[in-house]
Amino acid sequence: MVVFLREAYRKLVHVLLALLLMLPYFCALPQHLGIFSYYALGLFAAAALNAVAAKRMVLRRRLAAFREDLESHISNLGDQLRGPLRAFEEAMESIFSFVEQQIELLERDYEKREGYVGLLYGMIGATISLMLSPCHALYGLLAMAVVDPLASLSNLAMSREKSLAGDVLASSVYLALLLGIGVPITEGLILSLVAALTEYLSPEDNLTIPVFATVTALALGLPAICPP
Repeated sequence: MVVFLREAYRKLVHVLLALLLMLPYFCALPQHLGIFSYYALGLFAAAALNAVAAKRMVLRRRLAAFREDLESHISNLGDQLRGPLRAFEEAMESIFSFVEQQIELLERDYEKREGYVGLLYGMIGATISLMLSPCHALYGLLAMAVVDPLASLSNLAMSREKSLAGDVLASSVYLALLLGIGVPITEGLILSLVAALTEYLSPEDNLTIPVFATVTALALGLPAICPP
């Protein structure tokens, strides 16, 4: 049960991040922030989080050394400076501990072994999709938001790492959403099948699902959905 709840939390964060990536398609961004800049900032944030995950022990040692160095100077300062510096030290520790805790919750076992966070691959896949076709990337983002989480949770519920049943369920929900936004049923079936097969066969579905779905949507000539 604990494993399932942890995976559910991971997938909830996954869906929320996918929705953030879809936000520019439904809401106007600030005047000086275009969609490519928006995605670039997201990619930078994901890369920074990945760097923290990969080097957390080094960062923890640096933070400890910083605290020791700060402590050695605090005793020589007056009360007016001592309080703010201690507050800054405690804030730094709290922020790092919070980020570290979130990384541990979001990391899968193999990501811990390899030292990376799948979020980075999701941002890379989403950014590549946007660069390939801004007016078809939404199909890929929708697949990333639906197919991967539903397949993972249904497979976990069945105590399976991968299963056709889980991917059929996920692709069926994706197909229903495609039909709901006006995609013809034949093209919808093809696109949902591609998304399901990508999820089932890919070594890193966060990277490949949005890209393959976007390319397929473009090749099928699906209706363009462009950001405002």
